[in-house]
Amino acid sequence: MASSSSQDGGWMDQYAHLDIEGEEEGVLITDDQEGEAQAFDDRWCLVGKFLTNRTFDFDAMRHTLASLWQPGKGVYVKELDTNRYLFQFYHEIDIQTVIDGSPWTFNRMPLVFYRLKRGEDPRVVPLHELDMWVQLHDLKYGFMSEWVVKHAGNYVGTFIKSDPKNFIGIWRDYLRVRVTIDINKPLKRRMKLIKQDGTWIWTTFKYEYVPTFCFICGFIGHGDRFCPRRFDSHFDPNIKPYGEWMKAITKKKNYLIGAQWLRSNRDDDEGVANGGGRQWKQAEAMNVTSPTMVRSDGVNSGIRLGDNQGAIFWRESWG
Repeated sequence: MASSSSQDGGWMDQYAHLDIEGEEEGVLITDDQEGEAQAFDDRWCLVGKFLTNRTFDFDAMRHTLASLWQPGKGVYVKELDTNRYLFQFYHEIDIQTVIDGSPWTFNRMPLVFYRLKRGEDPRVVPLHELDMWVQLHDLKYGFMSEWVVKHAGNYVGTFIKSDPKNFIGIWRDYLRVRVTIDINKPLKRRMKLIKQDGTWIWTTFKYEYVPTFCFICGFIGHGDRFCPRRFDSHFDPNIKPYGEWMKAITKKKNYLIGAQWLRSNRDDDEGVANGGGRQWKQAEAMNVTSPTMVRSDGVNSGIRLGDNQGAIFWRESWG
């Protein structure tokens, strides 16, 4: 029977052929295109967070945003961390539509997002910018130019583009510019414009679809009740430099539910020329308190509308 020392010597002989340093040769250099399989395609990704300290239902959020965005190729939403989400799109059209349509909110909570660049880590990219349309009001003749729009946009935030309809037509009450706004800075209220001859005016800013912002400090993301300046020793609750006047009033479209039965002016002329007995004039959309459709002669037509909706009046003239 071999001694213990002889057995140990046999094991030592076996391991003597191992080259421990050779482990350093076990390095595989992969091609960038065929390397680690990524969990997402960063060509069409947004990283976002909501400006809130509240918790909310993740499933409700992703279903709500998907129904608002309606991406043709779909969207995948992944929670990366507490209040940090990855939105994976699958076509340039879908992601650009969402970017152009901002700002977006869920339960009145603004969504701040960033378009991921190739190779960036979605967990560490900064999230502090919002894109939105801003209206330039109180402009006068001589101050309405593309140069003013661009520089005003860069004053409010970072200029993206000017509204192509700004200089179409005879006169516009305001000009529009799309800008990127830093939410870590207060909103701008107005800007002084001075011409070379010394004449000057103020142009005031109105923000379209602006999320909740504070009338005390001007920051987006909280209201007056949660402003940290309330705790300042010299705080005066009656002084609010910002206000409701900074929110742009968006025009609501009038949907004429009787349009499919109404004749155009051309049809009217043809009807009269052909000896038609009844001539229908253009319908007028008017606000009424009654939810019932009525005619201008007071006769109830029997068509029911929902509460707080407008009714359509029409007039009849006989040939």
